Amino acid sequence: MRKSKAGRLQESHGEAYLPTSSQRNFESVRQPAFSCKREQLKLSPVPYESRVRILRTLPVTQLYQPSLLQRQSGLHIWVRYALAVCGSVILVPLVLAQYGYSPLKVFLATILLGVCLYPTARNFANREVDLPAIPVLCLAYAFLFAIPVFTREPAVRLAFGQTAYLDDENIVAALLLSILGVGALLIGFYGFRATTLAKNLPIVGLHLDEKKAVVYCVAIGLLAPLLARAEDVLPEPLFLQLSALIRVLQNQALVAIAILGSLIYSGRGLVWYRALLYYIIGLTVLQGLANAFIEQAIAPIATLLIIRWQLTKRLPLMGIIAAIVIILFLSPVKQEYRRAVWFEKIPVDASSVDKAWFWARQASRYWMDTFSGQRSLVESTEQAASRTDLIHQFALVYSLTPSEIPYQYGATYSYFLITLIPRAIWPEKPEAGGANKFFAVNYGLTTEEGARRSTFGVSLLAESYINFGWVGVIFIMAFQGALLNLLQRIFGDGKPGSGGQAVYVAFFVFFLNGIGTSADILFGNVIQSLLLGCALLWWIRAKPSTMRPLETRLALPAEQLRNCSSSAGR
Repeated sequence: MRKSKAGRLQESHGEAYLPTSSQRNFESVRQPAFSCKREQLKLSPVPYESRVRILRTLPVTQLYQPSLLQRQSGLHIWVRYALAVCGSVILVPLVLAQYGYSPLKVFLATILLGVCLYPTARNFANREVDLPAIPVLCLAYAFLFAIPVFTREPAVRLAFGQTAYLDDENIVAALLLSILGVGALLIGFYGFRATTLAKNLPIVGLHLDEKKAVVYCVAIGLLAPLLARAEDVLPEPLFLQLSALIRVLQNQALVAIAILGSLIYSGRGLVWYRALLYYIIGLTVLQGLANAFIEQAIAPIATLLIIRWQLTKRLPLMGIIAAIVIILFLSPVKQEYRRAVWFEKIPVDASSVDKAWFWARQASRYWMDTFSGQRSLVESTEQAASRTDLIHQFALVYSLTPSEIPYQYGATYSYFLITLIPRAIWPEKPEAGGANKFFAVNYGLTTEEGARRSTFGVSLLAESYINFGWVGVIFIMAFQGALLNLLQRIFGDGKPGSGGQAVYVAFFVFFLNGIGTSADILFGNVIQSLLLGCALLWWIRAKPSTMRPLETRLALPAEQLRNCSSSAGR
């Protein structure tokens, strides 16, 4: 049979496309070839974006009917997950009890780990193509609320050098509440996704023109150093009024990383795209280090890891380990470095490279002293471990609420009543973070003066308990899960590389550390930030006339499509 010019051209490039003018022939091949396409979806060497186009050619009724191979693979993952969780719940408490651990605490911490790992198992078992936002978030909860039970003493440092040693009863209660909270978060997230409302929500796809998107990323790479010095250049009153806008502009570096990562890991990126990606990552990391915030330095790495996980369907273990190593390496001298930067022991005109190099030298000396025997390894990791220990902090809150400190009944959430008012209209608008200051002062972590000079985090779980007790833990965490799914549905469910998804990833990455802060810090400006981020990408969107219809294309390599067609003919 003679092929059309378009068919010959596309097949010569390694992919076969069914002619759009022959819908009847298309449907005759489409149904019998489904099983062949479905089996080859995971094994196909074509890029992820092309594999997604296979699914776009299938009817909705067939799209959610996995093949036998996929069902068996997913079943194996669930079996391994169940065996690992059940085995750990039984064996780990028995083993660690021999070393002085409380069996009940270890038992509950292991259950919490299992609950936090459920979204990851579900992601791989169901081969979900969505952003792995909830799996990454629950891994952060496991790291902050479950792991410290195994690695930390049951104590919390207070003001004036005092230490609060916690009873097992309070820690057990905090673990039970954490299990309820994370479980409610998952129920809210997955439950809302199954509702009719979620399925009918509009999606901010914001499909980008590739050439314009790359130009935008280059522009961000050039402007990022100037945006980083906005606080030093602008007068303080003007900077405060424009702080929200400046943060969104600074956050565009993470948006550029998400866009370039999508191009590269979907197989569409050119060689120099990777160089541009690493340049922006390096620049953003240096700026984060220069500002003395490890979170800002880790955010670009985390953004790339999330995109890589989505497009390669592989857990980026090496990237996660590298991020943990960076945190452990820099944390011990963080306070000393901050004093040097903030109190001008380092010259004001010093570059980001000079500041980052100063931090690295200080950390290197510290660890050399540690390995030479001047201090123990436990003492060396105390700073980092204390900042990632939220379960004992939660136990402290439980022990004092409401016996000594009454429930707040929503008082710490009052900032949401004024969050939509722009600071440009109301310059004296109160700052977010009142819950963090209330927690730090009232629970004895610092004084009023210390709360003005240092930052403390109450955690989302603890704040919900401070306001409404265990009822608040369940319902507020479930609401936050539904809200996260709502935002992901609207902004993050576009195709990989879309502008809405890039903006959502750049916003979501701060949740990984944000679960240790207050809700007004995390959610206070979420709507404004997401909408403004999408507005900045509006001019680089692809025009409808230039977007090729994906539903009429069958993106399989030519040889595989011929095999499918021949099997359909038989």
